[in-house]
Amino acid sequence: MNKPLRQSKVWCAALACLLLAGCAVQQKRAQQGVIPVAFVPTEQETAFGKRIFTALSEDYPVDTGSTRYEKLSGVFNHLAESASVDPGDWRVVLFDAPEIADIRAVQGNYIFVWSGVFDAIEDDEELAGLLACEMAHELAGHTDPVEFDIASELLFSIADAATTVGVLLLTQGVVNIGGAGVTRWAYVEAADLDPVDRVYKDEQVEDMAAIALLILEASDYSTEGLRRFWKRAGSDALLQEKVKRLSREIPPQDRVAILQSVVPELSVIHNPARETTEVAEQTVYSAAEGPN
Repeated sequence: MNKPLRQSKVWCAALACLLLAGCAVQQKRAQQGVIPVAFVPTEQETAFGKRIFTALSEDYPVDTGSTRYEKLSGVFNHLAESASVDPGDWRVVLFDAPEIADIRAVQGNYIFVWSGVFDAIEDDEELAGLLACEMAHELAGHTDPVEFDIASELLFSIADAATTVGVLLLTQGVVNIGGAGVTRWAYVEAADLDPVDRVYKDEQVEDMAAIALLILEASDYSTEGLRRFWKRAGSDALLQEKVKRLSREIPPQDRVAILQSVVPELSVIHNPARETTEVAEQTVYSAAEGPN
């Protein structure tokens, strides 16, 4: 083995180790039992969402006048107002792409919907449930760009240099891919942390589910619509394949389990009168029994 090739393999091995060691700053869990306060996005956040929109609109036609768009806007506006969220601070975009069933939120209060979703849902309650999930991710801050700790930033800087040197050695100086941020981009892509294709952590999915159900409870839409959608996807192979991108690597059965796990917590939070009544009834019952 010649020396440049051997050295390049060493650099590539070092780069792989550095990428695996990349560590994102952990977000705080959302407060339980409340819908997070919606903040007006900053100019920087709005510009971020607009850049993503511009890039996606080059691949998918934007639908702004169909009955499906009117339905989408109506359902979203009702959810937003019911959750004390100003719909004017959000941008909901419908892409005419019947082959894709997906909904994604990105920073800047942008929610992107691919029209294939309408072929997967049965009614407005299911659409409301899916929209509430993306609203919840945005409200909980899950869509914020990934931040890395200081150690990881240092690792990325070293990895950038290692990548440049490794490629130079491998190509004997013919190719030079110098530039900061190369390995950060590679790590974000490899770890599914890209704004549109992000796969959320388990605790983020749990927080999202709780917030989404709170949003639905605040509206006229039943929380059962969301559970019904994922139950149907779990029992229908064709539907499960169609919504594979929407499920974000979480099987429909697991999503149903997550939703069901947060329902008892919500029932206690939203039925304090019932809890008080039960305590009073127990007190009366104990008094009727008399002292032991």
